[in-house]
Amino acid sequence: MKSTQEQVERGIELLTLCQNLQSDKDGVERSEPFKVGAHDAFSKDIEQACTNLAALNKLIPMMLKLAEIGRKLESAKKIEVDYGGDYSEAALKYLAAEHHCQ
Repeated sequence: MKSTQEQVERGIELLTLCQNLQSDKDGVERSEPFKVGAHDAFSKDIEQACTNLAALNKLIPMMLKLAEIGRKLESAKKIEVDYGGDYSEAALKYLAAEHHCQ
């Protein structure tokens, strides 16, 4: 199984490929994501999608760590997570309440 970073990089590669193919079809010159140059609405959408995808490199490890914290909080009887519930959300909610960050 590929790492999160490898999957994100592959996703960005595929989005860039889609943009290049669309540019060839349209006969429009577009800069690749994260590069200076010509950006129309389509290339801006691709760049935003790539930016959001790249954010997953940071967000997925955070979510996994929060889920681990959530399981420990549940074991300590500090939170209750229903079947199918999200341990990361429950842990974040608990921590925010504990530190008055609502």
